[in-house]
Amino acid sequence: MTTGEVKQVVKRHRPAALFGGIAGVLLIAGWFGYDIAMTPSRPDVATAKAAEMVNYIANSRGLARLAQVEQEQFLDQWKTQMMKPGRDAELKDCLDEISDEQRQAFADAVFRQAKRAFMDDAKKYAEQSTPQQRNDFIRDRLTQYAQDAAFTKKVAGSFRGSGPKSQDEMQRWIIEHTTPEERAIGEPYVEALKRVREVVKKEQRGAQVSATSPGNS
Repeated sequence: MTTGEVKQVVKRHRPAALFGGIAGVLLIAGWFGYDIAMTPSRPDVATAKAAEMVNYIANSRGLARLAQVEQEQFLDQWKTQMMKPGRDAELKDCLDEISDEQRQAFADAVFRQAKRAFMDDAKKYAEQSTPQQRNDFIRDRLTQYAQDAAFTKKVAGSFRGSGPKSQDEMQRWIIEHTTPEERAIGEPYVEALKRVREVVKKEQRGAQVSATSPGNS
């Protein structure tokens, strides 16, 4: 093929290539436009209504799009707000009104985050190098889990079905929904929590007896 023939071929196909390029640009722009339109804006945890929070947490384009540390911070802020009077009732009313699919998506997102945080703790526990460090770590986490238990109890009535209704149930649910590799890390951690929790209870009972004894009155 001569140089002139090549130029003629290019000239004939130039419009098709041009229109193809335009179509590609429009397709990409349309996809980004759809993605933006379907992505809920991040709500202000302090002022957002329950429906807005549920939609953001349940939506696969919402909370799940944040980095892991941002997801944890967002849900921690939400937990703090939920402990305020009346917020749990607002959540229950919202979950009573939405579809079963959206309610399940919301519950799955919350439980998935709880599992991730718990497994992170289990891994950190396994990384402690001495018995004292492991004991200190467990005691610190027990304090945090006690706060989480208050949250779980407060909002448990908002979830339908057989979802976890207490912190112990939440931990059992997590272990039941793990891979064999995750259970190898999670089960020793659960056993350590139980063991240290009993020690802490005995210490607290001993402190109460000591405080009420005649010599201390």
